[in-house]
Amino acid sequence: MKLSVSERLLALSRVAPFSSLRPDELMTIASATHARQFAPGSLLCPKQGIIQRLYIRIEGCAVDEAGTPMQPVVGTTILLTGRPAPFAIHAGPEGMLALVLPRSKFFTVIHECPALLVGFFRMPLLGVDYLGTRKS
Repeated sequence: MKLSVSERLLALSRVAPFSSLRPDELMTIASATHARQFAPGSLLCPKQGIIQRLYIRIEGCAVDEAGTPMQPVVGTTILLTGRPAPFAIHAGPEGMLALVLPRSKFFTVIHECPALLVGFFRMPLLGVDYLGTRKS
């Protein structure tokens, strides 16, 4: 699926922590992303894999192995720490439409928009802590 930069900008502005960024910062991120539609059950990252992209949900969801929906932004912990995923991550039963930010652009965006990094550390992680381990 193809979304214009303005559609990606609008989608980002609806998702925390992107929603708290300045318009110029959002434009930087929107320009670095592309939209991708994932079929139901598509593998985003295998167990013990190193995720290579940040996924920002627009529609649908990502789920863990138990089918528990994950936060709207998936991949921050693994990208920031380089630790492997403690469980496989899949698109949910209805699939998922997401903005995708490749790992190489992720670090450029963090450098250009440091407020985003602060926002990542304020996000609820829904069962995953900052070290990439599952909470009980």
